[in-house]
Amino acid sequence: MKKLMSIARKATTTLAALALVIATTSVPGACYHWFAQPVEPEELRKFMNDK
Repeated sequence: MKKLMSIARKATTTLAALALVIATTSVPGACYHWFAQPVEPEELRKFMNDK
């Protein structure tokens, strides 16, 4: 039983570290796509409603 708990503890530690690495590598890309605002053409501005 102790051996199984030791393996489980190592696996959860590894999984947490892997989740942290994945999260830190994906955040900059997501922020880039979220905040990237392309410049709209002037022809599209005439379709905007002025409020």
